[in-house]
Amino acid sequence: MKGRTIVHVDIDAFFAAVEELLHPELRGKPIVVGGLPHERGVAATCNYEARRYGVHSGMPLRQAYELCPQAVFLRGNYQLYQAFSEKFFRLLREYTPDVEEASLDEAYLELTRCRPLYADFSATAREIKARVERELGLKVSVGVGPNKILAKLATKKAKPGGFFEVREGEVEDFLRDLDIEAIPGIGPKAQVELRLLGINKIGDLWGLPKAALRQLFGLNGEEIYLQARGIDARPVASFSPPKSISRETTFLEDIWDKKLLLAHLAYLSDRLSLALREENLYAHIIEVKIRLADFRNEVKRRLLVTPVQDMTSIYRVARELFFELYSSCRLALRLVGVKASDLVRARSLSLFEPYCDRFERLGQALDRVREKYGFGAILTARERMLEAVYPLEKERGFVLRTASLTR
Repeated sequence: MKGRTIVHVDIDAFFAAVEELLHPELRGKPIVVGGLPHERGVAATCNYEARRYGVHSGMPLRQAYELCPQAVFLRGNYQLYQAFSEKFFRLLREYTPDVEEASLDEAYLELTRCRPLYADFSATAREIKARVERELGLKVSVGVGPNKILAKLATKKAKPGGFFEVREGEVEDFLRDLDIEAIPGIGPKAQVELRLLGINKIGDLWGLPKAALRQLFGLNGEEIYLQARGIDARPVASFSPPKSISRETTFLEDIWDKKLLLAHLAYLSDRLSLALREENLYAHIIEVKIRLADFRNEVKRRLLVTPVQDMTSIYRVARELFFELYSSCRLALRLVGVKASDLVRARSLSLFEPYCDRFERLGQALDRVREKYGFGAILTARERMLEAVYPLEKERGFVLRTASLTR
């Protein structure tokens, strides 16, 4: 019986690549997507031309501008990228039902069960790459390996826009000279500790016993021990319900005005409600996060007996939590966010609670209108306050600065 075959597909510089596809005049120029250079958000992504100047995802926009002032800075359009992502995954599922969505632009495919359909898995992976690039117009990097971690590392080797395969008998040779930072379980702090021990390559790690790694890094040490040897038994999960969904925004300038902060909170609650309906989920826990002008984060959360999905219920709880945080604030705020967690598929009711699906039906009706005319077609009066603050985003709806869905 032959082993597993996992294909990892990653769209290169996804957001920037979509912008280049739709605006050919941007090709060859450094592009940073995530906001304008004077804004205080971070780069969501950047193309390889920008990376040559040291710009990378997660970098503050102002720092990116200092490194590359000639770059084209774009706020981006999350709904547009979502549409490309949906087409990407529809195409991948034509090859196998075993497709795991790692992110909007990244997927694992397991071809093992499809052995009777494909004579050569390597040729099939190359066909997938060629077809994605042809039909989406976006460059992708593809890695093939006997498990998920090796396929992912193969993709890193293939970037940008290439193809690389790690076969069963080649694992040791492939891993030996890779830098330790290639292993997902080794973060910046762990890298410092290991380099102080003279461990710079994955091959150097093989001399450390599992007990030593466990002593250094706790339970994560055992995972590092296995990853360094290319051992990974994780399945390709064709569906895994998210553990949490959050929506947050970083302000252009620090905000103290309570009404404007509540307008942002209402908008984020509306966006969060939409995300929950798309996943058909209800939340038992609502959490509000604020970031003060001195970069300190404050968080409040509430456990609800009856899970919620609609914007009205989410905003009501979020508003109360926000006031608990805001009442003790001595500084203006630079960020506010709302998060839903402890997610369930069905809304349970208490014994004496009357059933009412009014809010669910209202939400579905809003979704239909927004799908046709855009999210900004229907907003609450409180959300409309934001139009005066962000007039550039008025025609196409507000651009969400940060959207997180944790699986």
